[in-house]
Amino acid sequence: MVPDRIALDPHLDLQEQARLLRAHGSVVPASWPGGVECWAVVGYAELEAALTQPLFARSPRHWRALRDGEIPRDWPMRDHLDRQWMLTSDGAEHSRLRRAAAGAFAPRRVKALAPSVTAVVDRLLDGVDPAAGPVDLREEFALPLALGTLCSLLRVPDDERPRVTALVSRALSRAALTPEESRLLSAEIRACLDHLLTRPVAPGEDGGLVADLRESADSEGGLSQQEARDTLWLFLAAGFDTTVAALVNTVRALLEHRDELDRVLAGEVSWDQVLEEALRYDASVFALPFAFAREDVTLGGQHIRAGDALLLCYAAANRDPSREGGGSSFRLPGPGGPGGPHLAFGRGPHFCLGAPLARLQLRTALSALFARFPALRLADAPGPTVPSLTINTVTSLMVSA
Repeated sequence: MVPDRIALDPHLDLQEQARLLRAHGSVVPASWPGGVECWAVVGYAELEAALTQPLFARSPRHWRALRDGEIPRDWPMRDHLDRQWMLTSDGAEHSRLRRAAAGAFAPRRVKALAPSVTAVVDRLLDGVDPAAGPVDLREEFALPLALGTLCSLLRVPDDERPRVTALVSRALSRAALTPEESRLLSAEIRACLDHLLTRPVAPGEDGGLVADLRESADSEGGLSQQEARDTLWLFLAAGFDTTVAALVNTVRALLEHRDELDRVLAGEVSWDQVLEEALRYDASVFALPFAFAREDVTLGGQHIRAGDALLLCYAAANRDPSREGGGSSFRLPGPGGPGGPHLAFGRGPHFCLGAPLARLQLRTALSALFARFPALRLADAPGPTVPSLTINTVTSLMVSA
Protein backbone atom coordinates (compact mmCIF):
# COMPACT_ATOMS: atom_id res chain seq x y z
CA MET A 1 0.00 0.00 0.00
CA VAL A 2 1.36 3.43 -0.96
CA PRO A 3 1.73 5.64 2.13
CA ASP A 4 -0.25 8.86 2.19
CA ARG A 5 2.92 10.90 2.35
CA ILE A 6 6.60 9.89 2.41
CA ALA A 7 8.61 11.80 5.03
CA LEU A 8 12.05 12.85 3.77
CA ASP A 9 14.95 12.61 6.21
CA PRO A 10 18.27 14.46 5.72
CA HIS A 11 20.08 11.90 7.86
CA LEU A 12 19.26 8.90 5.65
CA ASP A 13 20.90 7.81 2.41
CA LEU A 14 19.60 10.13 -0.30
CA GLN A 15 19.79 7.76 -3.26
CA GLU A 16 17.88 5.15 -1.25
CA GLN A 17 15.19 7.74 -0.52
CA ALA A 18 15.15 8.58 -4.22
CA ARG A 19 14.65 4.90 -5.07
CA LEU A 20 11.77 4.69 -2.58
CA LEU A 21 10.10 7.75 -4.07
CA ARG A 22 10.45 6.46 -7.65
CA ALA A 23 8.91 3.15 -6.59
CA HIS A 24 5.66 5.03 -5.88
CA GLY A 25 5.44 6.99 -9.12
CA SER A 26 6.87 10.00 -10.89
CA VAL A 27 5.13 12.59 -8.67
CA VAL A 28 4.79 11.45 -5.07
CA PRO A 29 3.15 13.02 -1.98
CA ALA A 30 5.94 13.78 0.46
CA SER A 31 6.81 15.96 3.43
CA TRP A 32 9.89 18.12 4.05
CA PRO A 33 11.27 18.15 7.63
CA GLY A 34 9.04 20.26 9.82
CA GLY A 35 5.92 18.60 8.42
CA VAL A 36 5.77 20.82 5.31
CA GLU A 37 3.71 19.01 2.67
CA CYS A 38 4.82 18.89 -0.95
CA TRP A 39 4.86 16.81 -4.11
CA ALA A 40 8.23 15.16 -4.80
CA VAL A 41 8.82 15.32 -8.56
CA VAL A 42 11.06 12.31 -9.29
CA GLY A 43 10.24 11.46 -12.92
CA TYR A 44 12.55 12.90 -15.59
CA ALA A 45 9.80 14.13 -17.92
CA GLU A 46 7.80 15.53 -15.01
CA LEU A 47 10.78 17.39 -13.54
CA GLU A 48 11.65 18.80 -16.94
CA ALA A 49 8.08 20.07 -17.22
CA ALA A 50 8.20 21.66 -13.76
CA LEU A 51 11.46 23.41 -14.69
CA THR A 52 10.38 24.72 -18.08
CA GLN A 53 6.62 25.21 -18.24
CA PRO A 54 5.15 28.59 -17.22
CA LEU A 55 2.44 26.73 -15.25
CA PHE A 56 5.02 26.44 -12.47
CA ALA A 57 6.53 29.38 -10.59
CA ARG A 58 9.42 29.79 -8.14
CA SER A 59 8.18 32.77 -6.14
CA PRO A 60 6.76 31.71 -2.74
CA ARG A 61 3.97 34.26 -3.16
CA HIS A 62 2.26 31.48 -5.14
CA TRP A 63 2.48 29.04 -2.21
CA ARG A 64 -0.99 28.54 -0.77
CA ALA A 65 0.22 27.12 2.57
CA LEU A 66 2.47 30.15 3.09
CA ARG A 67 -0.31 32.59 2.25
CA ASP A 68 -2.67 30.79 4.62
CA GLY A 69 -0.24 31.00 7.53
CA GLU A 70 0.41 27.24 7.70
CA ILE A 71 4.22 27.58 7.48
CA PRO A 72 5.73 28.51 10.87
CA ARG A 73 7.98 31.57 11.07
CA ASP A 74 10.78 29.51 12.62
CA TRP A 75 10.78 26.88 9.86
CA PRO A 76 14.49 26.65 8.92
CA MET A 77 13.87 27.04 5.19
CA ARG A 78 12.12 30.39 5.66
CA ASP A 79 15.51 32.05 5.29
CA HIS A 80 15.79 30.50 1.81
CA LEU A 81 12.33 31.75 0.86
CA ASP A 82 12.81 35.24 2.28
CA ARG A 83 15.99 36.00 0.35
CA GLN A 84 15.80 38.34 -2.61
CA TRP A 85 17.58 36.24 -5.22
CA MET A 86 16.97 34.52 -8.53
CA LEU A 87 16.19 31.13 -6.96
CA THR A 88 12.80 32.38 -5.78
CA SER A 89 11.83 34.79 -8.54
CA ASP A 90 10.07 34.60 -11.90
CA GLY A 91 9.65 36.47 -15.17
CA ALA A 92 11.01 39.99 -15.45
CA GLU A 93 12.21 40.03 -11.83
CA HIS A 94 14.19 36.82 -12.38
CA SER A 95 15.65 38.17 -15.63
CA ARG A 96 16.76 41.38 -13.89
CA LEU A 97 18.49 39.49 -11.07
CA ARG A 98 20.08 37.00 -13.45
CA ARG A 99 21.29 39.68 -15.84
CA ALA A 100 23.19 41.43 -13.03
CA ALA A 101 25.30 38.31 -12.40
CA ALA A 102 25.49 36.81 -15.89
CA GLY A 103 28.55 38.80 -16.95
CA ALA A 104 30.76 37.06 -14.40
CA PHE A 105 30.14 33.78 -16.23
CA ALA A 106 30.62 35.11 -19.76
CA PRO A 107 32.86 32.86 -21.89
CA ARG A 108 35.77 35.31 -21.79
CA ARG A 109 35.72 35.44 -17.98
CA VAL A 110 35.43 31.69 -17.57
CA LYS A 111 38.25 31.20 -20.07
CA ALA A 112 40.34 33.76 -18.20
CA LEU A 113 39.95 31.70 -15.01
CA ALA A 114 41.38 28.54 -16.61
CA PRO A 115 45.04 29.29 -15.74
CA SER A 116 44.20 30.04 -12.10
CA VAL A 117 42.08 26.87 -11.83
CA THR A 118 44.97 24.83 -13.26
CA ALA A 119 47.40 26.51 -10.86
CA VAL A 120 45.20 25.76 -7.83
CA VAL A 121 44.75 22.13 -8.92
CA ASP A 122 48.50 21.64 -9.40
CA ARG A 123 49.32 23.29 -6.07
CA LEU A 124 46.81 21.14 -4.20
CA LEU A 125 48.06 17.93 -5.84
CA ASP A 126 51.63 18.91 -4.94
CA GLY A 127 50.52 18.89 -1.32
CA VAL A 128 48.93 15.43 -1.22
CA ASP A 129 50.55 12.02 -1.53
CA PRO A 130 48.02 9.18 -1.49
CA ALA A 131 50.91 6.76 -2.07
CA ALA A 132 52.24 7.63 1.41
CA GLY A 133 48.95 6.96 3.17
CA PRO A 134 45.20 7.56 2.95
CA VAL A 135 44.12 11.05 1.92
CA ASP A 136 40.64 12.55 2.37
CA LEU A 137 40.04 13.79 -1.16
CA ARG A 138 37.08 15.92 -0.07
CA GLU A 139 38.94 17.80 2.65
CA GLU A 140 42.34 18.12 0.98
CA PHE A 141 41.41 18.59 -2.66
CA ALA A 142 37.74 19.26 -3.48
CA LEU A 143 37.03 21.80 -0.72
CA PRO A 144 40.06 24.07 -1.24
CA LEU A 145 39.73 23.88 -5.04
CA ALA A 146 36.12 25.09 -5.01
CA LEU A 147 36.83 27.85 -2.51
CA GLY A 148 39.97 29.00 -4.30
CA THR A 149 38.13 29.25 -7.61
CA LEU A 150 35.20 31.14 -6.11
CA CYS A 151 37.51 33.57 -4.36
CA SER A 152 39.20 34.21 -7.72
CA LEU A 153 35.83 34.79 -9.37
CA LEU A 154 34.79 37.17 -6.60
CA ARG A 155 38.21 38.83 -6.51
CA VAL A 156 38.51 38.20 -2.76
CA PRO A 157 41.96 39.48 -1.66
CA ASP A 158 44.38 36.78 -0.49
CA ASP A 159 44.45 38.09 3.08
CA GLU A 160 40.64 37.89 3.35
CA ARG A 161 40.19 34.39 1.96
CA PRO A 162 40.63 32.58 5.31
CA ARG A 163 37.74 34.61 6.75
CA VAL A 164 35.49 33.88 3.78
CA THR A 165 36.43 30.20 3.85
CA ALA A 166 35.63 29.94 7.56
CA LEU A 167 32.24 31.62 7.12
CA VAL A 168 31.22 29.30 4.30
CA SER A 169 32.36 26.24 6.26
CA ARG A 170 30.41 27.34 9.33
CA ALA A 171 27.33 28.09 7.24
CA LEU A 172 27.38 24.55 5.83
CA SER A 173 27.25 23.26 9.42
CA ARG A 174 24.50 25.64 10.54
CA ALA A 175 22.29 22.73 11.61
CA ALA A 176 24.68 22.06 14.49
CA LEU A 177 24.53 25.64 15.82
CA THR A 178 22.29 27.02 18.54
CA PRO A 179 19.74 29.69 17.49
CA GLU A 180 21.95 32.40 19.00
CA GLU A 181 25.06 31.06 17.23
CA SER A 182 23.12 30.97 13.98
CA ARG A 183 21.96 34.57 14.46
CA LEU A 184 25.51 35.74 15.09
CA LEU A 185 26.75 33.81 12.06
CA SER A 186 24.14 35.50 9.85
CA ALA A 187 25.28 38.89 11.11
CA GLU A 188 28.92 38.00 10.32
CA ILE A 189 27.97 36.85 6.83
CA ARG A 190 26.07 40.09 6.15
CA ALA A 191 29.02 42.15 7.34
CA CYS A 192 31.47 40.16 5.22
CA LEU A 193 29.31 40.42 2.08
CA ASP A 194 28.80 44.15 2.59
CA HIS A 195 32.55 44.55 2.94
CA LEU A 196 33.18 42.66 -0.32
CA LEU A 197 30.56 44.74 -2.11
CA THR A 198 32.17 48.00 -1.00
CA ARG A 199 35.84 47.03 -1.43
CA PRO A 200 37.59 49.47 -3.81
CA VAL A 201 38.70 48.11 -7.17
CA ALA A 202 41.86 49.52 -8.70
CA PRO A 203 41.55 51.29 -12.09
CA GLY A 204 41.75 48.74 -14.90
CA GLU A 205 41.21 45.81 -12.52
CA ASP A 206 38.52 43.26 -13.44
CA GLY A 207 36.47 43.28 -10.27
CA GLY A 208 34.60 40.09 -11.22
CA LEU A 209 31.15 39.29 -9.94
CA VAL A 210 31.44 41.67 -6.98
CA ALA A 211 32.06 44.64 -9.28
CA ASP A 212 29.16 43.62 -11.51
CA LEU A 213 26.80 43.46 -8.54
CA ARG A 214 28.04 46.75 -7.11
CA GLU A 215 27.63 48.47 -10.47
CA SER A 216 24.09 47.13 -10.74
CA ALA A 217 23.27 48.22 -7.18
CA ASP A 218 24.50 51.73 -7.98
CA SER A 219 22.49 52.05 -11.20
CA GLU A 220 18.92 53.20 -11.60
CA GLY A 221 16.61 50.19 -11.75
CA GLY A 222 19.45 47.90 -10.67
CA LEU A 223 19.76 45.64 -7.66
CA SER A 224 18.97 46.74 -4.14
CA GLN A 225 21.69 46.32 -1.53
CA GLN A 226 19.93 43.23 -0.16
CA GLU A 227 19.52 41.76 -3.65
CA ALA A 228 23.21 42.27 -4.35
CA ARG A 229 24.14 40.72 -1.00
CA ASP A 230 21.82 37.72 -1.45
CA THR A 231 23.06 37.13 -5.01
CA LEU A 232 26.66 37.22 -3.85
CA TRP A 233 25.89 34.72 -1.10
CA LEU A 234 24.07 32.48 -3.59
CA PHE A 235 27.16 32.10 -5.75
CA LEU A 236 29.58 31.87 -2.84
CA ALA A 237 27.68 29.20 -0.89
CA ALA A 238 25.79 27.32 -3.61
CA GLY A 239 28.69 27.36 -6.05
CA PHE A 240 30.95 26.02 -3.35
CA ASP A 241 29.22 22.91 -2.05
CA THR A 242 27.72 21.79 -5.37
CA THR A 243 31.16 21.76 -7.01
CA VAL A 244 32.70 19.94 -4.05
CA ALA A 245 29.94 17.34 -4.18
CA ALA A 246 30.22 16.86 -7.95
CA LEU A 247 33.98 16.27 -7.77
CA VAL A 248 33.73 13.87 -4.83
CA ASN A 249 30.83 11.97 -6.40
CA THR A 250 32.63 11.63 -9.75
CA VAL A 251 35.85 10.31 -8.23
CA ARG A 252 33.86 7.90 -6.08
CA ALA A 253 31.92 6.60 -9.09
CA LEU A 254 35.12 5.99 -11.05
CA LEU A 255 36.88 4.23 -8.17
CA GLU A 256 33.84 2.03 -7.54
CA HIS A 257 33.72 1.12 -11.25
CA ARG A 258 37.35 0.37 -12.05
CA ASP A 259 36.53 -1.19 -15.42
CA GLU A 260 35.01 2.12 -16.53
CA LEU A 261 37.97 4.09 -15.17
CA ASP A 262 40.34 1.83 -17.12
CA ARG A 263 38.51 2.82 -20.33
CA VAL A 264 39.08 6.48 -19.48
CA LEU A 265 42.76 5.99 -18.72
CA ALA A 266 43.15 4.07 -21.99
CA GLY A 267 41.78 7.09 -23.88
CA GLU A 268 38.57 5.36 -24.97
CA VAL A 269 36.36 7.88 -23.15
CA SER A 270 36.91 11.63 -22.75
CA TRP A 271 36.75 13.49 -19.47
CA ASP A 272 33.80 15.47 -20.81
CA GLN A 273 31.91 12.19 -21.27
CA VAL A 274 32.90 11.08 -17.76
CA LEU A 275 31.65 14.33 -16.29
CA GLU A 276 28.24 14.23 -17.96
CA GLU A 277 27.60 10.62 -16.93
CA ALA A 278 28.73 11.32 -13.36
CA LEU A 279 26.41 14.33 -13.14
CA ARG A 280 23.54 12.10 -14.26
CA TYR A 281 24.47 9.15 -12.07
CA ASP A 282 25.04 10.98 -8.79
CA ALA A 283 23.92 14.61 -9.08
CA SER A 284 25.37 16.96 -6.48
CA VAL A 285 21.94 18.49 -5.81
CA PHE A 286 19.45 16.00 -4.41
CA ALA A 287 16.46 18.35 -4.35
CA LEU A 288 15.54 22.04 -4.27
CA PRO A 289 12.47 23.47 -2.57
CA PHE A 290 10.19 24.52 -4.26
CA ALA A 291 8.28 25.27 -7.43
CA PHE A 292 4.59 26.17 -7.12
CA ALA A 293 1.63 25.40 -9.35
CA ARG A 294 0.04 28.59 -10.68
CA GLU A 295 -3.22 26.74 -11.41
CA ASP A 296 -4.73 23.28 -11.09
CA VAL A 297 -2.77 20.87 -13.28
CA THR A 298 -2.22 17.13 -13.77
CA LEU A 299 1.42 16.06 -13.50
CA GLY A 300 2.60 12.48 -13.44
CA GLY A 301 -0.97 11.30 -13.04
CA GLN A 302 -1.46 13.40 -9.89
CA HIS A 303 -3.92 16.25 -9.51
CA ILE A 304 -1.87 19.24 -8.39
CA ARG A 305 -3.88 22.12 -6.95
CA ALA A 306 -3.03 25.76 -7.55
CA GLY A 307 -0.59 26.83 -4.83
CA ASP A 308 0.77 23.33 -4.13
CA ALA A 309 4.53 23.05 -3.55
CA LEU A 310 6.66 20.85 -5.82
CA LEU A 311 9.99 19.52 -4.55
CA LEU A 312 12.42 19.43 -7.50
CA CYS A 313 14.21 16.08 -7.10
CA TYR A 314 17.18 16.23 -9.48
CA ALA A 315 19.09 13.16 -8.28
CA ALA A 316 15.98 10.96 -8.43
CA ALA A 317 14.89 12.16 -11.87
CA ASN A 318 18.36 11.66 -13.36
CA ARG A 319 18.12 7.95 -12.48
CA ASP A 320 14.58 7.56 -13.84
CA PRO A 321 14.75 4.06 -15.42
CA SER A 322 12.00 4.90 -17.92
CA ARG A 323 14.28 7.49 -19.54
CA GLU A 324 16.75 6.30 -22.17
CA GLY A 325 20.20 6.50 -20.63
CA GLY A 326 18.72 6.63 -17.12
CA GLY A 327 18.75 3.98 -14.41
CA SER A 328 20.98 3.37 -11.43
CA SER A 329 24.03 1.94 -13.24
CA PHE A 330 27.17 3.96 -13.88
CA ARG A 331 28.12 3.33 -17.50
CA LEU A 332 30.24 5.50 -19.73
CA PRO A 333 29.31 5.84 -23.41
CA GLY A 334 31.34 4.55 -26.31
CA PRO A 335 33.87 6.77 -28.09
CA GLY A 336 32.15 9.97 -29.15
CA GLY A 337 28.86 8.90 -27.57
CA PRO A 338 26.81 11.62 -25.88
CA GLY A 339 25.80 9.61 -22.81
CA GLY A 340 22.46 9.85 -21.05
CA PRO A 341 20.73 13.22 -20.64
CA HIS A 342 20.58 14.79 -17.20
CA LEU A 343 19.08 17.71 -15.33
CA ALA A 344 21.94 18.24 -12.88
CA PHE A 345 22.22 21.93 -13.84
CA GLY A 346 18.47 22.39 -14.23
CA ARG A 347 16.67 23.37 -17.39
CA GLY A 348 14.82 26.40 -18.70
CA PRO A 349 14.98 29.94 -17.25
CA HIS A 350 16.68 28.77 -14.04
CA PHE A 351 19.47 26.79 -15.74
CA CYS A 352 22.59 27.12 -13.58
CA LEU A 353 24.57 30.24 -14.49
CA GLY A 354 27.73 28.71 -13.07
CA ALA A 355 27.59 25.51 -15.16
CA PRO A 356 30.49 26.51 -17.49
CA LEU A 357 32.73 27.33 -14.53
CA ALA A 358 31.76 24.11 -12.73
CA ARG A 359 32.57 22.06 -15.82
CA LEU A 360 35.93 23.83 -16.16
CA GLN A 361 36.87 23.05 -12.55
CA LEU A 362 35.72 19.45 -12.69
CA ARG A 363 37.35 18.65 -16.03
CA THR A 364 40.65 20.23 -14.95
CA ALA A 365 40.65 18.54 -11.55
CA LEU A 366 39.75 15.06 -12.81
CA SER A 367 42.25 14.96 -15.65
CA ALA A 368 45.10 16.21 -13.43
CA LEU A 369 44.23 13.93 -10.51
CA PHE A 370 44.24 10.72 -12.53
CA ALA A 371 47.23 11.78 -14.64
CA ARG A 372 49.25 11.97 -11.41
CA PHE A 373 47.66 9.03 -9.64
CA PRO A 374 46.34 6.50 -12.19
CA ALA A 375 46.42 3.76 -9.54
CA LEU A 376 44.19 5.75 -7.17
CA ARG A 377 41.81 3.54 -5.17
CA LEU A 378 39.42 3.76 -2.25
CA ALA A 379 41.25 3.33 1.04
CA ASP A 380 38.08 2.90 3.07
CA ALA A 381 34.33 2.96 2.64
CA PRO A 382 33.05 6.46 1.80
CA GLY A 383 31.96 8.49 4.80
CA PRO A 384 28.31 8.92 5.74
CA THR A 385 26.02 11.08 3.66
CA VAL A 386 26.18 14.81 4.38
CA PRO A 387 23.05 15.52 6.49
CA SER A 388 21.10 17.48 3.90
CA LEU A 389 18.20 17.14 1.51
CA THR A 390 19.81 19.62 -0.86
CA ILE A 391 23.46 18.57 -1.25
CA ASN A 392 24.05 14.95 -2.21
CA THR A 393 27.51 13.70 -1.28
CA VAL A 394 29.52 12.06 1.49
CA THR A 395 31.40 13.63 4.37
CA SER A 396 34.73 12.05 3.39
CA LEU A 397 36.38 10.06 0.60
CA MET A 398 39.58 8.35 1.74
CA VAL A 399 41.87 7.35 -1.14
CA SER A 400 45.27 5.72 -1.58
CA ALA A 401 47.57 5.10 -4.54
